[in-house]
Amino acid sequence: MKSPTKIKNKISKRILALIRWIKPDSFVIDVGTDHAYLPIALIDRKITHKILAIDNNYKPLVKGRHNIRLAGYTDLIQLRFNDGLKNINFTGDEVIVIAGMGGVLISNILQEAKSRFQKNQTFILQPNWTWYELRKWLADNGFQIEQEQVIKEQNKFYSQLLVKYTGEKYAITDTEAFCGININIDDNSKLNFDPASTNSEDDSPLAVYSAYLSRLKRLAERKSRSIALYHKIRQDIESMIAKLYSD
Repeated sequence: MKSPTKIKNKISKRILALIRWIKPDSFVIDVGTDHAYLPIALIDRKITHKILAIDNNYKPLVKGRHNIRLAGYTDLIQLRFNDGLKNINFTGDEVIVIAGMGGVLISNILQEAKSRFQKNQTFILQPNWTWYELRKWLADNGFQIEQEQVIKEQNKFYSQLLVKYTGEKYAITDTEAFCGININIDDNSKLNFDPASTNSEDDSPLAVYSAYLSRLKRLAERKSRSIALYHKIRQDIESMIAKLYSD
């Protein structure tokens, strides 16, 4: 049998970003755990051992169980075959992580469980796409976006959102829904120099954010040919980029 330490290897910037927002000794619910890399990393780093790992796909869950066993954490991580957050009740103390899927799917998972969430329930969301739709849904349904981070990994950009459920709706602009709000630019610098990261990029935080906006601008340009609202979004992004280097 392989040594349990074999599984304790380099991890992605996206997982490191999730870890940095999880407070010590939190009860973490990892929705879409896939191969259980996040739960294993949390225990490796002695952040928490109270983890429920969920997936609705049997094959990745089998791989996750295998990885957990190799790491020696079978008795520490609860692994469950489950569709999103269905049939789970919440105390309000949980940190619910939903990553590695589209924003619309994330909002569907949250919608199903919304009536069971407690006030100030904490979520860390990391959508791979349809982030515009997710941010709009969060604002319309009383999920306050407290902070965001832009993550660059292998020349791709990802948004990570720290969210609290308040139940109070609020308004965000189309540009905020497309680009993000309350973004902490400096957060990315701490990921670049983490010794456990699989990625050795040393882009400055400002360069990462500028490149992120430039990529969104190109996407808005393509969309503006058929959807009028993206013309205004593109103009707003141009102003945001210009302001970055004028301050």
